[in-house]
Amino acid sequence: MLLLKRFLFIPCLLFFNFLSAQNYQAINGSSYAGSLAPSSNPASIVHVPYAWDITPFSVQVKQTTNAYMVKNLSLLSSPNNAEILPDNGTKKRFQFANQDIRLLNTRISLNSKAAIAFGATIRNYIYATTSRANFQDTMFSMADFMKVNTGHLPLSAEAVGSTWAELYATYAQTIIDDGDKLLNAGATIKLNRALAGGYGIAEGLSYTPTILSGIPAYLVAKGNLQYGYSANIDAINSSNTGTANRKAFLENATTGISVDMGLEYIRLSDEDKDEGGDFAYETKIGISMMDVGRNNFKFGSRSRSGSGVRTGITDTVLENKFSVVESFDQFNDSLATIAAAFRGLTGQFNIYQPTRMVINIDQHILHNIFLNMELTVPVIPLVRKKLRYIKDMNLLAVTPRWEFKSVGAYMPILVNNRGQVWVGGAFKAGPILMGTHNLSNLFGKNKMQAGGFYVALTIRPGKKYDRQAHYPKDRLSNNNKRSYQCPK
Repeated sequence: MLLLKRFLFIPCLLFFNFLSAQNYQAINGSSYAGSLAPSSNPASIVHVPYAWDITPFSVQVKQTTNAYMVKNLSLLSSPNNAEILPDNGTKKRFQFANQDIRLLNTRISLNSKAAIAFGATIRNYIYATTSRANFQDTMFSMADFMKVNTGHLPLSAEAVGSTWAELYATYAQTIIDDGDKLLNAGATIKLNRALAGGYGIAEGLSYTPTILSGIPAYLVAKGNLQYGYSANIDAINSSNTGTANRKAFLENATTGISVDMGLEYIRLSDEDKDEGGDFAYETKIGISMMDVGRNNFKFGSRSRSGSGVRTGITDTVLENKFSVVESFDQFNDSLATIAAAFRGLTGQFNIYQPTRMVINIDQHILHNIFLNMELTVPVIPLVRKKLRYIKDMNLLAVTPRWEFKSVGAYMPILVNNRGQVWVGGAFKAGPILMGTHNLSNLFGKNKMQAGGFYVALTIRPGKKYDRQAHYPKDRLSNNNKRSYQCPK
């Protein structure tokens, strides 16, 4: 039982380790997203009312779980009294988390019809799910757990995590412009460095009640277990310096390529509206395919695959073998005495990135008020179900926003792929964008297990490089085409 409780706390530790570390939902679809726009649609970097912008730094954290609760903690409180407690009950448990750090993300308009963007990003995705099972924090033995779960057999669970760094370059241009509407197309190519990855799959775990020496017991009948992790983790040695460990870790990381592609249709407004000027529009529709690619890893030395169960393995045997486990090697040694077949994993394994189609509709309502709607559709399970991949937790978002160039207020309403509904909030003040995915993280003390935050610093040019200010008053020439040259 001690092993099971430790397993429940692994996602918590991963989450809090990344807090000091791809989804700036509030500004998705906005013409002012600028250098952050390629993360949702590469085509959206063209129709932007300034010649360039730079985001030197941004960070985003999002996570949700029903496996545990975070007590006495909010984004505005001290973590000193925080507690992490298992969530009791019978249900399918899950943990999703994704984080990113963006560095020196830059967007530059080449002219009125083309733009480029580039920068660096460090990203991390984790997900874990289980079959329906009953867990109570009052369970003190393996027999207690097995007793209340005889009606939920077979048991299963899976977990996948991947961390990578990427250098990206984006190019986008207008391919249709008739004065009333625009069609922009864009693509991003990314050079990825697969920093760390791992997975675990347990399936078909079942057991039967029995009587041994007059005492009720449970006899393990069958089950399969496989787990792998990236070999560069083996390069970390506690006896080495931090610098030496970082060097060894990065030397063993592998390199790969991934791409993003997108289109953006814009129906322009015939009238200048407030600050919109010649960048005013009635409707904007974006369709993009994001993160088409995979990360490659070499199996770590302790990666294993086990299938079947030896005869005579009972709850008492499991308790004795795993209650004293204190290291990965001890875990492998204990499992080898239980599995009918047990072997190490060699070679390479792949973890596909969260490939998804994003459909974004942005509607101008009145003055500087807009309504954005976004649907995220995972692609890999539609193409092939047996691939190992990480999952983006987005499903549907509706975001009312009030926005000018320098100030803005946003209220994203999010529905994630677990069916949870969050009401978020964000504001923009000059170069600063700050937001939370779930306002309960600010005003509640027991909701930090679902939500997250994002912060971005974006530097924009003054009036000298303001594209809107340099448009001629009559933006339509005699042939009904927009006439504009980037200010020099």
